[in-house]
Amino acid sequence: MSTLSNATDVLRLLARLQRDVSVSDVTNALGWPKSSASRTLSKMAEAGFLERNPETRAYRPGKVILEASYYLRGASNTQSLLEGELDRLAAETGYASYVNLLDGAESLVVQMRVGRAGPLQVYYPVGTRGPAYASSMGRSMLARLGDAELLARTDTDFSAEHGAAPRSEAELLRRIGITRDQGWALSQAEFIPDVTGISAAVVETDSQQIYGIGIALPGTGHSDEVMARFGLRVRDAARSVGRQIGDAYWLDARFGGG
Repeated sequence: MSTLSNATDVLRLLARLQRDVSVSDVTNALGWPKSSASRTLSKMAEAGFLERNPETRAYRPGKVILEASYYLRGASNTQSLLEGELDRLAAETGYASYVNLLDGAESLVVQMRVGRAGPLQVYYPVGTRGPAYASSMGRSMLARLGDAELLARTDTDFSAEHGAAPRSEAELLRRIGITRDQGWALSQAEFIPDVTGISAAVVETDSQQIYGIGIALPGTGHSDEVMARFGLRVRDAARSVGRQIGDAYWLDARFGGG
């Protein structure tokens, strides 16, 4: 079999299974010798058609495939892709989940889903606005701007009492730096008292509109382990959408643990 034919079979297998594939998956599904399966997957990864999950060592679509798929999907699908992830976040975490957009210096709620973790849910109706610098949702979106632009948009003297929100440009930039490094933002008792927010953001390639996606948990006494677990889940949601719409940050991003 030719290299092109082998690669086509692997991509069709990925599309059929809708998950990462291992050497064993390819061997069993396609009836190839293990050496042939391993060699084909390795060559496809070298060429950028696949990439290897650093934790499971299985293979998933790589940068070349994701960049090409962007042109097929079109940026107009960004909101529908975010809505799909929003549904999954609310179902998997049990908490209210949101999609916001960055409107000047404000974070604006455009979609929400109510979770089922219990009767106590954090409810911000569509149309709710808040200062972007004083929430995880807002900072996740501001982090996609350069420092000069985000400070120009914020344009505040930080005198407003927003709980544990940044109280200076230096503190805001410090938290923005953390968000950029780990791919998700955290807020606790800031613009909205007694609420923890965990968010990440994507940028629509054509319009450059910035969207945030995240969850809101009642209270602020959650363990570091819980917040990290939810942070990674929210980051995965944003990364999934970002990679499908051609967002360069998510196509190129590499974080510890995947």
